[in-house]
Amino acid sequence: MNDKYTPNPFLTTLGLARRAGKLILGWDRISEYSGHISFCITSNDAAERTVLNAQKRAETIHVDYSMEVLGSALGVKKVAVVAVTDDGFAELLKKKMKNN
Repeated sequence: MNDKYTPNPFLTTLGLARRAGKLILGWDRISEYSGHISFCITSNDAAERTVLNAQKRAETIHVDYSMEVLGSALGVKKVAVVAVTDDGFAELLKKKMKNN
């Protein structure tokens, strides 16, 4: 039996982007941000209004992870929406999502 943990490449890259300061967590902060947003990521259990607001702000990608899973990858309890502010990380995250 193999109990070795296999990291999720998308969530790992998302965590790296957070540590690099290239993410904005939560709709309140995203709505206040006046800079460039490459795209938004919404959890599978985000409120419909949150998803619609994110779609109005930027390209939005809906992922099959709960708020708790996204939050855990980013070092917070839970998060429904995340904005990526760096085009390099945006492309890398999109690539990881396709391969996931």
